[in-house]
Amino acid sequence: MMRILSLLPMITAGLCGILLLISIIGIQVPEQEQKVPLIPCGIPGFETCPVGMAEDNLSIPWGMVFLDLDANVQWDRGDVAWVGIVEAKWANEENCPPDDNGLTDCESTDFEYLSGGPDSDGSFVHTLGPGDTRFVTGGKEGSLDLSTQTVVVDITVSLSFWVEILLLLAILGLGASAFDMNFPILSNIFSRQE
Repeated sequence: MMRILSLLPMITAGLCGILLLISIIGIQVPEQEQKVPLIPCGIPGFETCPVGMAEDNLSIPWGMVFLDLDANVQWDRGDVAWVGIVEAKWANEENCPPDDNGLTDCESTDFEYLSGGPDSDGSFVHTLGPGDTRFVTGGKEGSLDLSTQTVVVDITVSLSFWVEILLLLAILGLGASAFDMNFPILSNIFSRQE
């Protein structure tokens, strides 16, 4: 009877093992592609280099704290433009809100970047956490290009490291339990000491 009951912890440990393996490999979310206009910087007669900001927040709910969301952001015109991620607070009225065209009155040095920014060169990787963020973009010094560029965001989803550790401990505990049900070595040792 105990050997039949030992199937339950073995099956549960197997399911936990499958979840752990999937998390280690990661799940690819279909990539998002967006056409973004290039913003010139260094136009004769203008002393500023405006920064463009996304209209909407990228909101990650607090329930996602159990997951790692790694965003690989790439754009095809890294020679004349940059892309970055900032906290959504920069879109507030007292900071640098975008106008109807998506441009802010701030320059690239006014922002605090979570990832990317003026020093980025065509790509960056950012781990998205709970909260609100926004994408920003601008032209590099001397850029007069007015065409568009393609920005691609590729997200990989996996369990957080601490959740993977808990799964590993569950696998070991369930495996030890199933082993002890089939071969009661430890149980026999403790019962003899009493």
